[in-house]
Amino acid sequence: MKQFEVGKKYGTTSICDSDCVFVIEITKRTAKTITFRRQSGEERRTKIRVDDNGVEYIAPYRYSMAPVFHADDECGESHAEEEAPAVPDALSRYIPEVPRPAPQPPVLMVGQRVLVNCGAAFPAVGGVIIGFAEREATPWAPASTVAVIRWSDGHQDCRKLSDIHPQGWRSESGSPLGVFFAR
Repeated sequence: MKQFEVGKKYGTTSICDSDCVFVIEITKRTAKTITFRRQSGEERRTKIRVDDNGVEYIAPYRYSMAPVFHADDECGESHAEEEAPAVPDALSRYIPEVPRPAPQPPVLMVGQRVLVNCGAAFPAVGGVIIGFAEREATPWAPASTVAVIRWSDGHQDCRKLSDIHPQGWRSESGSPLGVFFAR
């Protein structure tokens, strides 16, 4: 029977987006429960289950498409993503550049390029910040400054400045979805 071991890391990918990888580290174990640490540092305890093949698994969250971790999905250093070096070809200078995530600029300004990632079923869309606006406070949300963005498909919307992220950002749950600075 394959079991979880204290001190080891285990990972799984999101059902919705194969680029979204969830990783946990086992910190404590009893015969019936496991305590694990998420990437954000939060610790949780959950019940151990065993599948038909005798492999332990945990389903620590109770929502649709929640990650399930199996004892045979151990993460090692060999799973680190390596980027292949880019080889320029003769035609590449004629192909329009596709927006890519970029590090956070020191100052956010009109003309800054952004990129939205809505998931595997939707292609990434580039856009440009065309202005800023102030949102008044409501009973449910405080006042905030928002960036007005014109997307390459023609529509415009507003995003809070805190919702525009640098390259490599992931949510607390490990999701890479959102609006990013682009080059």
